[in-house]
Amino acid sequence: MSENRDIRVVVAIDFGTTYSGFAYAHRSSCQYIVTNESWEGCAGQFKIPTVLQYDENLNIKSWGYIALAQKPARKIEVKTKPAELFKLYLGKLAKKPPLPEGLDYKKAITDYLYKMGEKIRETLNAHWQNLDVFSQVLFILTIPAEFDARDISIMRECAVSANLINELSSRNLIFMTEPEAAAIQCIETLKEHELGAGSTYMIVDCGGGTVDLTVRKFLISESLSELTERSGDFGGSTFVDREFNKFLSRKIGESALENLTENYYCYLQNLIQEFCRQVKLPFTGDPSTFESVEFDLEKFIPNIKTFVTGKKKEFMEKEDWLIEPNFEEVKEMFDPVITKIISLIHDQLSVCENCSAMFLVGGFSESQYLQIRIKEEFKQKVKIISVPTQPITAILKGAVKFGLKEDIISERVLKWTYGNYMYEYT
Repeated sequence: MSENRDIRVVVAIDFGTTYSGFAYAHRSSCQYIVTNESWEGCAGQFKIPTVLQYDENLNIKSWGYIALAQKPARKIEVKTKPAELFKLYLGKLAKKPPLPEGLDYKKAITDYLYKMGEKIRETLNAHWQNLDVFSQVLFILTIPAEFDARDISIMRECAVSANLINELSSRNLIFMTEPEAAAIQCIETLKEHELGAGSTYMIVDCGGGTVDLTVRKFLISESLSELTERSGDFGGSTFVDREFNKFLSRKIGESALENLTENYYCYLQNLIQEFCRQVKLPFTGDPSTFESVEFDLEKFIPNIKTFVTGKKKEFMEKEDWLIEPNFEEVKEMFDPVITKIISLIHDQLSVCENCSAMFLVGGFSESQYLQIRIKEEFKQKVKIISVPTQPITAILKGAVKFGLKEDIISERVLKWTYGNYMYEYT
């Protein structure tokens, strides 16, 4: 930890594309890292949805689980739709997700960090009443590996506006990449597999909207060196949801889906949530264990008949407005995302062939189908392929450990290089 600062508490914030959370530890008991599980509207969950609900004047009505569309009441007209996936406006994703009319993505990021900051202050004050957050708390904000200097600058500006820190130049906010944070936490997993100093291992962080990778070497000093440049791309569980939307579009028509997204977003979101719960999460990629699930579109979207026209309407009426994705259709929703992840792993291994272990972290890493595909693809190249305990908290806990002991990272590979031309005039 940097000198000449009265840092008492380290707080890590994992601001994710689809889910976010925080963890903290006091310097006097740094071995005791707490991952917050107490949220308004839900308890016992490490993460909450990265979602905001605004009123018609773009004032925050709710956030997290409360803002996430639950099954809407049929008699209530929903005039505003939740803001979500706004983190994807950072980075180089070509097709940005839509936001509520008039909402700027920087405002959404700021508002979400503000609400997270309120929850953090409430939590810390319950333990340490006289804590000065601006001077005695070190924030570690984790970011995807592909974020550049511009993205980090925007995040810092939003953190100031959100009242996490009180000035742009504050040293009490540090950014670190998500795979680097996970690599620190996975030191424990490395030891569980009886791998010691000199071992190299890869972190594959599969989140909601991004996939990030890094290869590290565990040094005899109990610190880490980076062997390859961190890499990443857009991918993860959100992109499986997008494939489900494409499937739905083929059933009811692209125009109908666009109108439903614009006018009945909460109903549509409820359908997607049920797809995730009943189909996406249990999917293993094994046809012998697959059980198809039937979705009644009239039940989820009461006014759907007014939006579907022509041959699509005739077809859906014959089907009683039921959709039932079969095994191959669900597999096709996963495969583009998993193929991209496998390609990224191949790229890393081509640079660093002697990899002792591979650890899958992040929410999407809990997908059994993803685990099976990766193990099948790389079992001849990497001896140990494992999912650590509570992979969804790996980034948070690793980031707190970094804040408590910044020299745990011994060496990094530079992502960018800078230089000046020198001319000799004659």
